[in-house]
Amino acid sequence: MLRILSLAAIIAITLLAVKLLIAFKPPPKNETREAQVTRVQTVIVSAKTLKPTLQVTGRLEPARRANLYFQIPGVITSVKIEPGQRVEKGEALLMIDSDDYRDRLRETQAMLQQETTGIERDRELLALAIHNEQLSQAEVDRLGKLGSKLSSQSSLDAAQQKLTQLRGEHLRLKFALDTAQQRLTLKKTARDKAQRNVERTTLRAPFDGLVNRVIVDPGDYATTLSGMAVEIIDAQLEARFDLPASVVKGLQPGAQLMVRIDNKAYDGTLVAIQPDPDATTATHPAHIAVNAEQLIPGQIALIELPTAAASDATVAPVSAILNDDGKFSLFVVEQNRLQRRRITPGIRHNGWQQIREGVEPGEVIVARDVAALADGQLVEAEVIAE
Repeated sequence: MLRILSLAAIIAITLLAVKLLIAFKPPPKNETREAQVTRVQTVIVSAKTLKPTLQVTGRLEPARRANLYFQIPGVITSVKIEPGQRVEKGEALLMIDSDDYRDRLRETQAMLQQETTGIERDRELLALAIHNEQLSQAEVDRLGKLGSKLSSQSSLDAAQQKLTQLRGEHLRLKFALDTAQQRLTLKKTARDKAQRNVERTTLRAPFDGLVNRVIVDPGDYATTLSGMAVEIIDAQLEARFDLPASVVKGLQPGAQLMVRIDNKAYDGTLVAIQPDPDATTATHPAHIAVNAEQLIPGQIALIELPTAAASDATVAPVSAILNDDGKFSLFVVEQNRLQRRRITPGIRHNGWQQIREGVEPGEVIVARDVAALADGQLVEAEVIAE
């Protein structure tokens, strides 16, 4: 019984303590929290002239490439060059056996000389035949005037027969001289062809350049169907690349362009642009001459191409632009609050974005770190230098 009374007393004391704590609890303090302000860096929208460039990639190739082969058959007797060797225009590279071709040249030369001499002989014979014909005609006329009493009929017949023979010789020689020029042309043509074939026994460099490949060896038999015997490339290099249609109108052959190769800048001259675009890529093949002795074919070249400039363009830093699935916007600061504006962007160059619509020069916008900002947000603006 005593234990029950003690437990009841403890419970009663505990309840009394709780009531006293609740009764004497201090009133809650009335706290006020100040609104949080975000510090942002801003710039003033301005107008600039943008002259953007377009960078395209090309590859260095020889300006010219010649695949040389023999135009006549023969056994190769001499190979005077090796790959990588520098050659000059007209320099002998390969030779085939020329004996048969030189014999043919001497034969045609002799035939031409024989024909020329024969024509001179026929010219003298024609003059003699004309003279004899005139004498024979005079004899026939004389015998005809004497009549049958003073001359026999046989003498007159013989004179007329001789006159006929002389006239035939006259006509033959005249025909020979009339066709002499054609015969001379045939003989000269044969002589000239033989001369060219002798020259073709030696394969020569068509321009100053480098030997790229040698396909044949001494002792090989070359024919007109054998294909390439040696390949010569030009020491002058060109960067070949494809141009988009957007920049073709602003470029003309002869334009000076900058070409970067292995992080070094070189001066280049635009040589040509194909007017009709490639049917597959819709681009215009072009090539630029690059002068530098240390460059080699196959190196990658980066070409800086000027594009259409924008004068007095309203611009903002690229870092100020938000791109939400192709919808562009930025934040304008008005009375320390952000206003999100939809904009229409234009060209971009050197960290600046042209703004065609949405803001005007003189307005203050947030310059960077815009992804975490919100429309209507309270900010503290810090103007930074452009």
